[in-house]
Amino acid sequence: MINEFNTALWQVAEWTGGVLLCGSRNKEIHSITTDSRELGKDSLFVPIVGERFDGHQFIDGLVRSGGITAFLTMNDKHDKIARAYGAGAVLCDDTLKAYGRIASRHRLSVNVKVVGITGTNGKTTTKELLWAILSRKYSALRNEKNYNNEIGVPYTLLGLKEGHKWAVIEMGMNHEGEIARLSEIAKPDMAVITNVGEGHLEFLGTVENVANAKSEIMNSMKPGSLIVLNRDSQCFDILRKKTSEAGLKVKTFGLSDSADVKPDSYSLSSDFIWYNYNNKEFTVSLYGIHNIYNALAAMAAALELGVEANIIQEAFKEFKNIDMRSQVVYRDYTVINDTYNSNPLSAGYALKSLIEIFSGKRKIAVLSDMKELGGSSENYHRELGNLAVSLGIDVLLTWGEMAENIALGAKEGGMKNGDALHFKTKSGLIDHARKILRPDDVILVKGSRSMKMEEIVEAIIH
Repeated sequence: MINEFNTALWQVAEWTGGVLLCGSRNKEIHSITTDSRELGKDSLFVPIVGERFDGHQFIDGLVRSGGITAFLTMNDKHDKIARAYGAGAVLCDDTLKAYGRIASRHRLSVNVKVVGITGTNGKTTTKELLWAILSRKYSALRNEKNYNNEIGVPYTLLGLKEGHKWAVIEMGMNHEGEIARLSEIAKPDMAVITNVGEGHLEFLGTVENVANAKSEIMNSMKPGSLIVLNRDSQCFDILRKKTSEAGLKVKTFGLSDSADVKPDSYSLSSDFIWYNYNNKEFTVSLYGIHNIYNALAAMAAALELGVEANIIQEAFKEFKNIDMRSQVVYRDYTVINDTYNSNPLSAGYALKSLIEIFSGKRKIAVLSDMKELGGSSENYHRELGNLAVSLGIDVLLTWGEMAENIALGAKEGGMKNGDALHFKTKSGLIDHARKILRPDDVILVKGSRSMKMEEIVEAIIH
């Protein structure tokens, strides 16, 4: 992960709050990297300490080879190797935090506005939608891939250049305090919280704590800045109270009448979502009710940023979604590939969308574990099975240690044993699915990222 980056070593020391151990104060830095395998011209190396590796172990080799001009370090023992080979070295308290400080100062050095986006679900799609809109009118930057953490956000911000007008920055988390640190780095001029749901409860405990953690995005926003909130979200009252305490302006979106930005009407199909707002029609090649919310969030933010409705319409028409997020695959039967991740909120949306869009067809749900739900995990899985029955899912196939509770919940809700089946192996589920699939069936496949449910999709479409 390398960025072009033009500065001097003394400024690196100043920005990080570190001490220049050795090297000329005016030594020029023209790139910055956290990856020892990706080195640019006159590169500053930032060694990151991770769960499986410590970037400090690469410093000696990089200095000896002449691959880097300077480096950050949390250990003053690297002073000797730096002096021996004429490299610059900056001692700092925490290289990860120092990387964020450099990115934050760089973000402030260019004339750019930042929109921060967080939420339990929909962050990436909302980010991609808003970036697609802004890019039609301005030069805009956004996180690529899943670069939404304490390495990815600084990396993205370090890509800002003169001429960029907006940066759309997705912020992810699974622990308290993480969004606060990302907000401090990015300093959003505007923010969007897509929703609050049962995500990362293993670390956060309650949905209320999730709301408080998501609200940390407000910590580094200036009073009077705007935040866009989902009016239909759980814990909206907590989010609203936090905005008042921070002195922020609020614009809400949603399907309820109390939302500021709400569609006059909407419809869902297997190939697109459609809604009418202020007598204008908006169509996006996205699947599911959850994407109505994502589109409304992006539109609400864009309208506040002065983007005209016709530009939003054009951006939506040309939008292409990211792999494994509610992709529809057609064979003799229809497969909904929603395997990127899963939690109670997103799984509920997936089931509801299946029922609303595919009336008159047999509907099969293939579901796996929802991770990081802590002590309430079994209950959430059982509730999902019960929801599948109440909505009218015809067949439920599950795989995964916790997913057995989905099948149990479905049976408790009245689904016949032969229609609610749990499998000990993924291959066993695949074999059964292949046997029972009929032309015109619709099959939803969903589970947490670690369950690799895309393997089931691949097996049944080929």
